[in-house]
Amino acid sequence: MPLNLVVCLKQIPNPDLQFQVAADGKDIKREALNYKVNGADEYALEEAVQLKGKHGGKVTAITAGPKRTEQMLREALAKGADAAVRIAFEDQAAIDPFQVARMLAASIRKRPHDLVLTGVQSDDYVYSATGPLVAEFLGLPHASVVTKVEVEDGELKVWRELEGGEQEILSVRRPALLTIQFGINQPRYAPLPAIMKAARQPIEELKPADLGKPSWDDFRGPYTLSVRRVAPPTARGGAEMIPGSVSEKAKAVAQLLRDKGFYRG
Repeated sequence: MPLNLVVCLKQIPNPDLQFQVAADGKDIKREALNYKVNGADEYALEEAVQLKGKHGGKVTAITAGPKRTEQMLREALAKGADAAVRIAFEDQAAIDPFQVARMLAASIRKRPHDLVLTGVQSDDYVYSATGPLVAEFLGLPHASVVTKVEVEDGELKVWRELEGGEQEILSVRRPALLTIQFGINQPRYAPLPAIMKAARQPIEELKPADLGKPSWDDFRGPYTLSVRRVAPPTARGGAEMIPGSVSEKAKAVAQLLRDKGFYRG
């Protein structure tokens, strides 16, 4: 049976960059930053495309973000998504997972969905909250930290990672939401013809009224998450450089450990 698959994607600042605190002290300086798709979301997209390849169906990529996120959506189209949706939420930081999850859920509710996939966490805020919140707002069963998925009649067989390297195997009825763990697959590269085709494909844009609310603020919850202050990590001392040959360095390190009381041999 063909599957209607929805993948929630997030665009994040490239983590390889050096960040500076903005003048108001509540965010990083975002001018001239470049962005990329969130790491775990790449695996979620790849899993959706592979499931479509096995069972047929359609993959829809959805994000909530400013105009720049359309580049990420076109990359998703080039990698095998069939449709792309941008919730035109212009907040550059978008730190409140409750608000974002309500937007995503409202968009997903409008379209057929047998399976919703998200990354296990975002690389910038690491809340691991958006996926489970979307499941709650949609009334879907869900499983987190998923490392393998098999589609069965009316349900899913799901492997999820537990602490200590243990695996839990679950049966989850469909429709469902899964948050996908790193390493579940090998994300593909988009071929050039697919990139060129994706550049011409339409991207659906949704405003608050399209999702049944007057403004994006109406998607906030009873408690709003906000940033009070951003600061770089406090420096905690310097580093000692040990010169000499490998043997001399090894002896110096051994002596240092003795002096610090870590080794008494």
